[in-house]
Amino acid sequence: MAMKSIKGMNRTASGWLGVVLLIMTVEWIGFKCLYPFADYFTDSYSYIQAAVQQEAISYRPIGYSVFLRLVHAIAASDTLVVSLQYLVVQGASLWMVLWLRRWCGLRDRTVAILMAFLVLNPLVPYLCNYISSDALFVGLTLVWLTVLMGWLRDPGWWRLGLQLVLLFVIFNLRYTALFYPAVAALTVLLARRGWVMSIVGVMASVGVVIAGMIWIKTITKRETGADLFSAFSGWQMANNALNLYTHLPVDTVGLPTVETRELAGYVRNYFSGEKQTALNDTGTWKAGDAEKRKAPGVTTAYMWEYSSPLHRYLLGYKQRNRLDYFRAWNQVGAVFSQYGYWVARRHPGAYLYYYGWPSTKTFFLPDLDVFAVYNGGNREFDALAMGWFHYLSKRVKVYSATMQANLMAPFPSLYLLMNIAFIGVALSFLPFAAVRERNRLFTGCFRLASAFLLANAFFSIFASPSVLRYEVLPMIILFVFGVCTASKSRLFVVN
Repeated sequence: MAMKSIKGMNRTASGWLGVVLLIMTVEWIGFKCLYPFADYFTDSYSYIQAAVQQEAISYRPIGYSVFLRLVHAIAASDTLVVSLQYLVVQGASLWMVLWLRRWCGLRDRTVAILMAFLVLNPLVPYLCNYISSDALFVGLTLVWLTVLMGWLRDPGWWRLGLQLVLLFVIFNLRYTALFYPAVAALTVLLARRGWVMSIVGVMASVGVVIAGMIWIKTITKRETGADLFSAFSGWQMANNALNLYTHLPVDTVGLPTVETRELAGYVRNYFSGEKQTALNDTGTWKAGDAEKRKAPGVTTAYMWEYSSPLHRYLLGYKQRNRLDYFRAWNQVGAVFSQYGYWVARRHPGAYLYYYGWPSTKTFFLPDLDVFAVYNGGNREFDALAMGWFHYLSKRVKVYSATMQANLMAPFPSLYLLMNIAFIGVALSFLPFAAVRERNRLFTGCFRLASAFLLANAFFSIFASPSVLRYEVLPMIILFVFGVCTASKSRLFVVN
């Protein structure tokens, strides 16, 4: 009887898979007819440049550039790149749902709702169409979480090895994975299957990321002379600190180094409203706009605008030390990191109020950002993309560059509602021992997903203001586990 049940379950799973894969294939073909070329924004070209030059480090983590090189060895096709990304994201999502169906006993109605969400969610094809690490990061994280759920059911050394490999790859795609070892460690502890495996699992998970950080820091030191793990993090931390100075006077008392005090001078001049000039991205000089500096809300503009004090300091540092841009960009990252953390420690309450609280709002109501318009509104591709993918023309061909803004408009509010709904279903499930006991494995999986979502929220809020493409991953997890939990909670299950 048990064998027949398993065979029947497998046949049903195959049926689900066949139908959904057919729909997804038709959907992707239709999508590519509307958007025959990949989508690009600023990060896209830094990834391609690193791939072209076969760089050991870049402005962003190098993992995605390695992926581009691997695909390029097969074919110089942007369609192949984005199709592989779509396959990874949707394949990982399907595997998670079917795993939950098999081992946690999801009802067919629940599976149908989840499958409909995966197929009809327009965020996924748009995300996968970008030349960006986001899609691979989402897909591989979902695979990693499914492997951890498998660990809860049946711990084994092969699963530990697989999750460590995935962890290493994910970390080299985006440094957001810095908090992933904590989630892995929680999973190992929840499994409670032998102290030897538990200790090895926790230490190995943490060790993979620490080893990765040391390796990247060593390469950065060798290539640029900057003794730090991530220059981008330094830029980000300084940017976050500058958000305070539209509300507070610039404080320079107690700054730890000559370099940070010099940076404080640039910051003071910038926020005092003095007219300055800065080199823009076209190589011409333009005047700074003091009014823009008083704009309310939290922003990352200080990292990108050439008139910002960070770029003014970079320019002076580059000229004074006769460095190329990339070396200077990395070396000032250490100064920016010192300055940013000093401001946060000096004004902890103001940092939480003027940066933390607005960043929280952008996390739960994210901006559309690059989703708002195809190719950033540009009518041509960069020459770098044209050469890498062997385009015959720089001219963009697309059905509509702005249609996606209308499709994406409801998603920030939907994401907020999904977070609220997730809390509601959690309260209808976790407090009831009888329901938890009846769904012991799923309870562990739900706790794992909840821990991931909570850690991701804290990390994202304090690392950087969020945009919608960063929320595709938590949105998938929220929906999958929200619907599954609701189907098993006291809201729908009668004892």
